[in-house]
Amino acid sequence: MANSTLGQGETAGHSAALNDRLDPLVFDLTAEEAQLVSAAASLIPALSANAEKADATSRLPEDNIDALRNAGLLRLATPQAYGGHQVGARAATAIAAELGRGCPSTSWVLVVYYSAAIALWLYPDEVRHRVWSQDPDATVCGSSTGAVPVREADGGYVLTGRWGWASGVHHATWAILDVVAQAEGPAPDRGFALVPMSELSVEDTWHMTGMRGTGSDTIRAEEVFVPKEQVVLMSQAAAAARDNTQTLAPVPRPQGLAGALAAPVLGMGMAVYDHIVAKLAEGRPLASSVKLHARAIDAPGVQANIADAALLIDSAVLHAARSARAVDLATRTGAQMSPLAVARIRIDAGIAARHIRHAVDKLLDVGGASRFAESSPAQRIWRDLGTAIRNPTFITEIDREQYARILLGLNGQ
Repeated sequence: MANSTLGQGETAGHSAALNDRLDPLVFDLTAEEAQLVSAAASLIPALSANAEKADATSRLPEDNIDALRNAGLLRLATPQAYGGHQVGARAATAIAAELGRGCPSTSWVLVVYYSAAIALWLYPDEVRHRVWSQDPDATVCGSSTGAVPVREADGGYVLTGRWGWASGVHHATWAILDVVAQAEGPAPDRGFALVPMSELSVEDTWHMTGMRGTGSDTIRAEEVFVPKEQVVLMSQAAAAARDNTQTLAPVPRPQGLAGALAAPVLGMGMAVYDHIVAKLAEGRPLASSVKLHARAIDAPGVQANIADAALLIDSAVLHAARSARAVDLATRTGAQMSPLAVARIRIDAGIAARHIRHAVDKLLDVGGASRFAESSPAQRIWRDLGTAIRNPTFITEIDREQYARILLGLNGQ
């Protein structure tokens, strides 16, 4: 999809080649979804200008959240009945990829908000009404780093505990927290509690070298009461899915949304490509003891790395698009995703991330050591990428084994 604006370091001479990269995701979106992708692309310059501030303060600037809200991007998963867009996985992935070209942390947080809000389909209609009826821009973060025991009380549960790695917590309205009921009994029942952020506190624990702007600090609860309808236990989840009256239009199934986290990584790859190619186009001299070419851009080895990087980025997009299309197909047909489909989505995300990492390595190899100066956005994106792709979503060493066992019919053994 062609963009009307150019990202940081992008020149008119090569923008067209970049802007069609997301075609596998956007070529048959609805007009509304396509407009949202364009809106995301228009935010790239502003997000890029704020990226250093996000990195320095370890949270997103308010201007970024305001920009997402004004563009309607906080309503991606809000049901249409409450004034939302309720977009599919392909649109959400394309939107987040565009945002990632400007600020990877903003892109990551939006994907978390989208995925967590999609998970609200597990809850009763009255809970969704509670979340969105007064605020269609309400945002939901989450943490599933370890189930915390809850205590049963009259009409609900009482929570006390800590939940780490809560991306986007500083601008979230609600949080979905990983809990376990009857933890000391013979059959512990894991589940998820939906809690207003106004009843929780945040502990400053996010001290990382990359993805700092996500503000993925720790959520704390001290004797917080949660109504029974705002806690979904796994023993009830399957029945809830079957009994859901579907008064709302269909939404993507949460188990297929792991691949959406690849979107910020795609954006990082495209952003580094933009930056390095722009520097080469400016005529950066070739720093080498072998003076065969005055300009780096004229060296065949440099050209080969650029071509390789472009192909790797394109391949990553194709993997992400396959996953998103599978999610959208299951959404449209109402079919439950098979274990093979879910495993393929996870492996697609991991392979896409690896392709982007290899692409960025090739780009930085021809970009010169100056790309690691503190003043260069490339070094920040490099740090962000190195941190992001270590998320468990992208660990192919584990996912590959699961994928192979399903392919070989060994999963039940």
